[in-house]
Amino acid sequence: MDARGAHAIETLEDLRRHLQWAIELEHATIPPYLCALYSLDPGRNAEAAQVVGSVFAEEMLHLALAANLLNAVGGEPKLDTPELLRPYPRPLPHGDRSVQVQLLPFGREALELFLRIEQPASADAPPEADEYETIGQFYAAIEAGLHALCDELGEDAVFTGDPARQVGEFHLRNGGGGVCPCTT
Repeated sequence: MDARGAHAIETLEDLRRHLQWAIELEHATIPPYLCALYSLDPGRNAEAAQVVGSVFAEEMLHLALAANLLNAVGGEPKLDTPELLRPYPRPLPHGDRSVQVQLLPFGREALELFLRIEQPASADAPPEADEYETIGQFYAAIEAGLHALCDELGEDAVFTGDPARQVGEFHLRNGGGGVCPCTT
């Protein structure tokens, strides 16, 4: 199998589908962090509240960036689909199905869930078509597919979205990044 077939992003529609999946994946992680954050007393647990709050903000940032990228490649982010509105607990979308994402108060069980969600991909993890072993592996497949399509079709054929649909620059909370428009 060649490198393109391995990551299952061979067409613009494949790329758009994966970017919508990224929105679904990031959306699924937001409520668990928010639930843990709201269970904390920031006066008694200021450091924990700051860390969980910054991760929550990062997940929102990731969702906005995925939506910007989907807009940039001519897709339309959907934020009201049944896939986004499923009840908890539920499997991590398009990831390791053994990770049951649930709403928990801050504590050992919530921290173990967060570690499973954020587990890095092993260096030799191959790209897959769906049900990626880690979020990192999922995003590596998107990156590889995006590069392959730009090499094959040219950036002008890949980035066909309306720049007016981009969420502009802003910074979320105390996270490590900010939202930026994506046009190339």
